[in-house]
Amino acid sequence: MVVTLIPLISLFVSCFITMMGFGLIGLVLPVRMGWAGLDTSTIGLVLAMYAVGMLIGGIYSRKLIARVGHIRMFAACASLGAISVLAFSLTDNTWMWALFRTILGFCSACTFAAIDGWLSDEASDTNRGKILAISQITVMSAMFVSQFMINLAPINTPTLFVISGILFCSGLIPLVMSRRKGPEVHETTSMSVITLFTKSPLGVISCFSSGLLYGALMNMLPLFASHQQITGFMLSLFMAAAVMGSFVLQFPIGILSDRFDRRTVLFFLLILNMVSTIFIPIAAQYKLETVMMVTTGIANGIFTCLYPLSISETFDRVQKSDMAAAMGGLLIVYALGNIVGPLGASYVMQHFGDVSLFGFLIFTQLALLGFVIYRMRAREALPIHVQESFVMHTEAGSALYDLDPRIPQDDSQTPDNLETQVAATIAEQSPAAAVRMAIEIAQTAPEKAAELCTRLAQIDDIEVGRLYSAIVQAAPELSQDIADALASNAPEQTAELVAWLSDHRPDKLQDIVLAIANQYPQEDDEPIDDELEFPEPDEELEEEPMRPADLEAYQESAAELVAHYVENHPKDAVKIAAAVVENVPEAASDIVEILHDAEQIDNQELTSDIQQHQAENDSSESEVDKTHH
Repeated sequence: MVVTLIPLISLFVSCFITMMGFGLIGLVLPVRMGWAGLDTSTIGLVLAMYAVGMLIGGIYSRKLIARVGHIRMFAACASLGAISVLAFSLTDNTWMWALFRTILGFCSACTFAAIDGWLSDEASDTNRGKILAISQITVMSAMFVSQFMINLAPINTPTLFVISGILFCSGLIPLVMSRRKGPEVHETTSMSVITLFTKSPLGVISCFSSGLLYGALMNMLPLFASHQQITGFMLSLFMAAAVMGSFVLQFPIGILSDRFDRRTVLFFLLILNMVSTIFIPIAAQYKLETVMMVTTGIANGIFTCLYPLSISETFDRVQKSDMAAAMGGLLIVYALGNIVGPLGASYVMQHFGDVSLFGFLIFTQLALLGFVIYRMRAREALPIHVQESFVMHTEAGSALYDLDPRIPQDDSQTPDNLETQVAATIAEQSPAAAVRMAIEIAQTAPEKAAELCTRLAQIDDIEVGRLYSAIVQAAPELSQDIADALASNAPEQTAELVAWLSDHRPDKLQDIVLAIANQYPQEDDEPIDDELEFPEPDEELEEEPMRPADLEAYQESAAELVAHYVENHPKDAVKIAAAVVENVPEAASDIVEILHDAEQIDNQELTSDIQQHQAENDSSESEVDKTHH
């Protein structure tokens, strides 16, 4: 672990210094605008523009990084952030301040994206979670320290803006002086908010509420404090307590989330937090500083934990392959909440006084609590042992999701798709039927043909050359892709394919051999057999049980596959159904229904096989439940 972290020290140092700049300016702005006498709604509008910039940056950051690289992106954001911070001291125009605040939000999102991608590229499956934790500690430590830097100069002078600009520029030095090159950028897509809400309503609403509550409290709390004559070092302690709570409470809440139903944990957290929120203005009024700081830390800590709780709740309901896309959608939802929070809170404070900030927070929590109760009644809770684990994500580091150990990082490790598994099962009994299925898939789903052909080529009873010929005859445009796939993933069959081509298709031989040759490394001609290490049988990883969301999607895919063959290839439908049930016994009842409707289930042996698989599956599920209960 130490060996892994040493090359990342320069990145962590740059991150720490830059985050101090963001933290300082985030506290200076509301205090400075309050000192200048701006009305509360205007202050809320300016502060909300940070989330607007964060939303824009979240959408475009990866495209920009792909164009210029991680180091240049980090340097550009630090420079642009420094320019924006220094420009605050040159004008008092509110609209210009809103523009500068938007630029800061954009720089924040792009900076986190650059840090996230770099750390993710350096991390492995074994240390990904630890590196994520260290990065979060770095960010939160910087935010904590920055709350005290407001005491370095009077709020009515430009000095604090200059100090913040210096921090942005200083954060560049360790990174740009490093010899390390930035990693490659992997394109990701975001799941639409509507799709996310369909899969996990509570995850989306909790994420939106987290952004709203955190944005309202952390943006408007300095203004409330200044009106309560909480200034100077006491203001720093007040805000630092909020930052500390957002970090410390991650640990106990994470433990509770992993040991109990997540919605029940959320229910009690909201009740506890409404009590804490009520006590903040009371403690401030009676000058109970310790009570005020503790309740503020609890309130902000729970607001912060709503975000990772919403991620875990959403991950429970989406396929593993969709986790990264879901995370991108949640970032958009969070940013939208972060926009609404300061706007709504400032409007309420403008019309009903500073204390109404906490009424706004309590009302929002009550609404979320009602939705939690509704979802608890609308959908049955998942068993504790199949819930996704809680992973720390702080609001300041909300863009750091490439490091999340739950998100798959290597597509090469994904299991065979359902069609490939079914075809392999059929091939053991009837190679001809498996080849016919491969031809059908090549015509209807060509993107799956190469993987299917590679898998079938590894079966002894199937002749690689004839398999290749049959598929290429049905879909000639796939000839190159299939040859490439065979060379990459089934090299032991390459000689057989070349021999068959020389005998039966010499016209294709030269092109295919060139394609195969391009699949092998060119830099090292030394034999590598002696360098290969294979794990001992007892070292091989055990297959993990399928996640509920993945299993549900798999069952739907299985039913659709059988329905397709019942409609288009009724002669092969029974064999396909039997193979599907063998691979996905959980789909047995749906498949029986499809075959009944199509009057295809007159085969008593098949019926008994399906029923046997279904009984075995029910038995295994009950055993798993007994084990975990």
